[in-house]
Amino acid sequence: MILPEHEANRFLTAAEIPMISLRTVNSADEAKQAAASLSYPVVLKLSSALHTHKTEVGGVVLNIADDQQLEEAFGKLRALRERLDPRAIVILEPMAGSGAEFFVGFQRHRQFGPVLTFGLGGITLELFKDVAFRLLPACAADFREMLSELKAWPKMRSGFRNLPPVDEERTIRLLEQVTACVLDHPEILELDLNPVLMGAEHTTVLDATIILERS
Repeated sequence: MILPEHEANRFLTAAEIPMISLRTVNSADEAKQAAASLSYPVVLKLSSALHTHKTEVGGVVLNIADDQQLEEAFGKLRALRERLDPRAIVILEPMAGSGAEFFVGFQRHRQFGPVLTFGLGGITLELFKDVAFRLLPACAADFREMLSELKAWPKMRSGFRNLPPVDEERTIRLLEQVTACVLDHPEILELDLNPVLMGAEHTTVLDATIILERS
């Protein structure tokens, strides 16, 4: 069973994983009120258990700058929802700041058991496939070694081009939090956090997919 994004966000926030703050909105007026409390620019997304790759179906509108653009974006997603998944929810969140994008994944492998994955995220994940794996349970020393296996890690840690440097201790803390979550919840079969935005002073998970074992 796949959790829609807004439910995955709530689940992981309760597990103290640093998720982006989001609001569910049922109308353009509700979206405007939420945007006023967050301040522009904002993002609208379609949260659906049937379509986890939202960008591919047009279910994400970025850099919404004002009420007029927000109303137009909400109308677009409402029409998309009626066509693709009437049970989908429209969610609003702040536009994320700058940072390097990473990926954290988890799978209960039939042969190897629980496996954690970490690497470059966003659109670069499938392009470069710069990832490292660890069997769980694992400790901070394991995660530090895991980071060292990434080809891009030295540059990301020092700040690549115009990106802020990525804090290694904060990254290890995130991997520890994800590990604790998945080991505490054996019903989680798979977990994808992508992208995870990392800077010198912040770590924020922008999108999450959780697959649960059917009860």
